[in-house]
Parts: sequence; C-alpha cells; structure tokens
Amino acid sequence: MGGSFAGSGGSGGGSGGGGAGGPEVCDGIDNDNDGTIDNVDVGNDGICDCLRIATLGLPGQWGNGDVFAQWLDTRSDNGAVSLNDQVLTKDLLDKYQVIVAQNLSELGRAYSAEEVTALSDWVKAGGGFMTLIGYGDPSERTNVNTLLAAFGMSYAAQQILPKNGGATIPVTNWVMHPVTNGVTRVGVDNGYPVEGTGQTLATEQGYDLLKAQEVGSGHVLMWGDEWITYDTEWTEHPEYQLELFWLNAIKWLTPAKNCQVTIPTPK
Repeated sequence: MGGSFAGSGGSGGGSGGGGAGGPEVCDGIDNDNDGTIDNVDVGNDGICDCLRIATLGLPGQWGNGDVFAQWLDTRSDNGAVSLNDQVLTKDLLDKYQVIVAQNLSELGRAYSAEEVTALSDWVKAGGGFMTLIGYGDPSERTNVNTLLAAFGMSYAAQQILPKNGGATIPVTNWVMHPVTNGVTRVGVDNGYPVEGTGQTLATEQGYDLLKAQEVGSGHVLMWGDEWITYDTEWTEHPEYQLELFWLNAIKWLTPAKNCQVTIPTPK
C-alpha cells in the first residue's frame, strides 16, 4: 500500500544521533540522551513505533478500503485507535499525541462546549489535530466546524472539485512547509474549501484545500477531502504522493522532541 521508501539506516531505535545512554524504548524517557523522547522506528518506515494516534468518527464509504488505519497498524506498535463517538475529555485526549477527525456526521449528537474546550486545551498543550471532510452533504460540516471554531477555522459550504471521468482531481499547487515537503500531487473528489486562521498550504482551481496552524504548543491541520484514506488512491495513482503526505503530516502533528523519527527518501 502506498509508495515504497528506502530505509534510513540501521535497524535499532532512534533517528538522530544521540549522546551516551541506553537504547531508546517507548517509555516516555529520553533513554539515549539525544534530546528527543521515544524516537523509535525499528523498521525505518517513517512512523514512530511509540506513536499514540486516534481517530474520531467513522471512516468514509465512498472509496474502497481504509488504507490509513491499515497502514498505521503495520507501522506503529499501537496502531490507530478508533474513538468514534466517545465524549471528548481531558483524560481521554491525554492518552494520544495525534487525533484525526473523519466522518463526524453520524455521531447522533453534537459536540458540547465542554468537549470543544477539552480538545482546544489538549491542542494548546502539544496535541496534533487533523480534520478530513467530504463524506456526505454539507450538513456533515456541523460537528467538525464546531471543533474547529476554537481555532478560528472552518470548512465552507460549497462542495468543490468533483471527479472528472472517474478519477479524482489532482491538487497541484503547494506551498513549502514540513507537511508538503516533496508532495506535488494528491487527489480530491467533492471536498470543501478550508477557511479561517492558519497558513494555506495547497490550492486547486482557486480553492484552498489545506491549512496548517500552530496553536500554543500544538498543531491543527485541515484537509479539504477524505480520499487520501482510500486504498484505490494509494494503489491506482502512482503519481500521487499519499504516503509521503501522511508521513509529513503525522510528523508535524506529533509534539516536538517527542516521537520524532526520520522520514525515509522515496525510491
């Protein structure tokens, strides 16, 4: 699934040199004294083995499969944990470093003010929050925009960039940023423009598709579609850099000096 990468050297713990100390392990301690906690990537695949990542809502149904979850399950010791419709509290959120919001339109409820505050506080303290969109009609924006409002961000109501001839529309205009490093094409279908605070990192046909914002010690990333999670986009479009996009995004969303590993060079 996805592109193949050349290893970044070695089969042991961390990425990045280090001083005297023992081998790095997933224990919340900088064992090798290199300045970064839990930077373990035994397989050199660009995903920290210690990564604690969760998803909100449900995966999409418009494309085949959910490569995102499967891909993480093979690269992180913990895999991707589905929180679906759980109530957002400090205790719940503090278990994770990165949270990705998928389809939030089928929770059967709205997020409360207390949940919005809990998420906002978690991000400010160093959490990484990413949102996806494009799962249904414009009413799907309600819950995700409720969460994003705390950061001055939102999805607009207009559906954009529907498929052309059965293929997703390639997004080709990218601004240099850690999330976009090496990325030149990623496909979308019936997404929504991103709006509000933050740096716009990708545009297509005049629409903004990607925004990034630092909030306190944390990060928020908005992508204007959901097709980056589907198997077909990974396997049928070698011209898209989907795996690299996800590697970049997860690394940027993960707290600094924590679980940071080297992203391998694509072959």
